[in-house]
Amino acid sequence: QNGGCLMKWFGKIAFADQVDDGTGIWENKIIERDYFGDILQNSKRNQVTEINQDITVTNQLSVIADPYLLDSFHKILYVTFMGSKWRVSEVQVGYPRLTLSFGSLYNEEESNEDP
Repeated sequence: QNGGCLMKWFGKIAFADQVDDGTGIWENKIIERDYFGDILQNSKRNQVTEINQDITVTNQLSVIADPYLLDSFHKILYVTFMGSKWRVSEVQVGYPRLTLSFGSLYNEEESNEDP
């Protein structure tokens, strides 16, 4: 419980984009941009399986949207939070802010797969 005060966040939001490599060939690229926001929800749950223990978090960030974020919110892959990359599972647009929900770690190998 934080007494009603919002915790501040600063980190990266990553976008999947297709970029011309200069020769007319388009390739997938991850673009990271810095943003400020507020942590709306921050909770953790341990999920024990027979083999190992999985950590599941349920977090929400409220971020002030710049023009790039508004135009590219559908391309968001992950956010950085507490030293890790977390897969964004939902984006709610409520101009001038976006609310990003995330809860599982982002797998770096996902970005190497073709869409």
